Amino acid sequence: MKILLTGATGFVGAEVLEQLVANAAVTQITCITRREIKNKSPKVKTIIQSDFLHYDDNLLDELATNDSCIWALGGKASDLGTPEVFEQITYGFTLALAKGLAERAQHPFTFCYLSGMGADQSETAWLPWEKLTRHLKGRTEKNLNNLQDRYINFCVHSFRPAGILPDKTAKWWHSLLEFMIIRVNVLAKGMIAAATSQSLFRSQKLITNSEIKKLALRKSISEV
Repeated sequence: MKILLTGATGFVGAEVLEQLVANAAVTQITCITRREIKNKSPKVKTIIQSDFLHYDDNLLDELATNDSCIWALGGKASDLGTPEVFEQITYGFTLALAKGLAERAQHPFTFCYLSGMGADQSETAWLPWEKLTRHLKGRTEKNLNNLQDRYINFCVHSFRPAGILPDKTAKWWHSLLEFMIIRVNVLAKGMIAAATSQSLFRSQKLITNSEIKKLALRKSISEV
């Protein structure tokens, strides 16, 4: 199985990459990035892309031969400069690649989008806390779903994790705040399970924090 990955140098993406490399069923990981990847596994192929809004047609044709994409690029509005920059990264970058892949997919292709708890597809949420984050991630989810509705070979899973904590966070945090947090290694396992699952194809557009944890319990592609 061949998988695309964005955000491979980030907190979540780096964990996803490490687990993909260790997964015997994954034969190639193509990382679309602005800088070289430190992981030198022979499975890892790096494509340096300076412009995430525009892709060469030949490159899109090549990328669409993969089986799935895990989109782990992005973050919160409060971490990414101006609202305009955040909108470009969160919405523009994601849809630019997803649309190109959906249009070209000649076989079942799964797009796993890292969204967040509270994402609002209606963009009407009034609470001020990370309002722009919730609105733009919701808009991205909605438009990814529109691509799935339009293209029969394109499947979308939008992951809505809660607070993402490092793997080695003290266990008492999880006992106290189970519904509000998730370890980064568990999130990565859940996303990989969906990306490699044939049984989930086009069956589950939104995957909540608790559902991510359940997916992470699936240990191999044969079990999903």
